Amino acid sequence: MAERKGTAKVDFLKKIEKEIQQKWDTERVFEVNASNLEKQTSKGKYFVTFPYPYMNGRLHLGHTFSLSKCEFAVGYQRLKGKCCLFPFGLHCTGMPIKACADKLKREIELYGCPPDFPDEEEEEEETSVKTEDIIIKDKAKGKKSKAAAKAGSSKYQWGIMKSLGLSDEEIVKFSEAEHWLDYFPPLAIQDLKRMGLKVDWRRSFITTDVNPYYDSFVRWQFLTLKKKKKKKK
Repeated sequence: MAERKGTAKVDFLKKIEKEIQQKWDTERVFEVNASNLEKQTSKGKYFVTFPYPYMNGRLHLGHTFSLSKCEFAVGYQRLKGKCCLFPFGLHCTGMPIKACADKLKREIELYGCPPDFPDEEEEEEETSVKTEDIIIKDKAKGKKSKAAAKAGSSKYQWGIMKSLGLSDEEIVKFSEAEHWLDYFPPLAIQDLKRMGLKVDWRRSFITTDVNPYYDSFVRWQFLTLKKKKKKKK
């Protein structure tokens, strides 16, 4: 593979990118308030959302591919003069984070901290370890392949975390599910800002009852559906 000769052009483009993104941030270009009623009435309004990415790891190229559709759509509507709102949620509820934290706890209990895992020959003799214990089953198509991709070549959760560039001292903290909520969402927002996403970041949020506002909204939603007899249980 040929070595890269120079990065002057790339560095120049990155400099421009950083300056423009700083300008957007200073001028609060993508912040939209309900008080802009006159503009909404005269020019129209546009709202775009994106399925909350799950926060058990860093964002990847697949997210970028899907996000580009939202990004181009909201950018086009802004050019037409519409009042555009693009909020962003980060998904932290469900079992995967809890399962990963519990796996780390088990590995620490069984193999120490940092863990001293058995070599491959010893592991082949251990027939009690099943694949289902490594990758969580999900009926939805594609979920298993996503889990496998995140797991990489490592059979252990500790190894998966190592592949993210984390030190042993940092990995221990992930044995508590709450730490995942503190660690990955800020990194996701950092990456999305570098991408230049046209998001009103005042309206970003995480799920779970750690966020009382979102939790209250979900409760209200389900109680309303129940009151209207739209749900049975």
